[in-house]
Amino acid sequence: MQIRKVLTIGGSDPSGGAGIQADIFSLLELGIFPLSVITSVTAQNSSGIMTIHNVSHQIVGDQIRAILTDARPDAAKIGMLGTRENVKTIAEIFEDYGVENLVVDPIIEATDGTILLGPSGSSLMRVRLFPLAKVVTPNIPEAQKLAGFPIRDFDDMRRAAQAIHLFGSEWVLIKGGHLEGEKCMDILWNGTTYYEYIHKKVESNVRGTGCVFSSALAAHLAQGVEVPKAVELAEEYVLQKIKSAYLIGKGRSQILPMAIKR
Repeated sequence: MQIRKVLTIGGSDPSGGAGIQADIFSLLELGIFPLSVITSVTAQNSSGIMTIHNVSHQIVGDQIRAILTDARPDAAKIGMLGTRENVKTIAEIFEDYGVENLVVDPIIEATDGTILLGPSGSSLMRVRLFPLAKVVTPNIPEAQKLAGFPIRDFDDMRRAAQAIHLFGSEWVLIKGGHLEGEKCMDILWNGTTYYEYIHKKVESNVRGTGCVFSSALAAHLAQGVEVPKAVELAEEYVLQKIKSAYLIGKGRSQILPMAIKR
């Protein structure tokens, strides 16, 4: 029996709508054993983020080494990193251990405007982590910061994918859900070929979708699925989850684990 494993690195969300908690239930649903490393402890709920305590880079590094020296993952997913020091430490460890199938979800700012990784950390992430990544998965606001120009339409998305790809990742996926219009298009670029995923936009106010998507993508890569198909499967998974999202608290709806039936 072969058990596939994915290492997820990110922040803890006590309300279960995003971060490590959402990663873990998504991986389990997709038949993956989750390994997890906490970079930040947040006080947040469905209405927003109140406070953040970033874990020291020494503890973050120790957590990762404990995993990589024992149960080597088939893929890894990086979400919220919190500090420049965490970026540096993780990059150094991954350079040494050669982690395969790395998905980087470049979380810079929360939906409510809370800064989750400052400019210095973001710059280092582009230089040190992107070259190690199989896929980088920014949404439109993140892609605008990474590419350095506004994204207003699909042509801008293609240009941004090209610009971000120059930082060295094997693939760049720009998620287009923030653009106006009835249809949503996500664009995948590997330096030579565009793959475009078009579907009807699902109007929703659901939190944690980026975390769930990147976890699902890492899960399929861990199972040996090629990147374009893995993106397609991850998108199908997230769309179904959005349709069944539920208002747990007083703010935004969140995605439910499959075990909870509405």
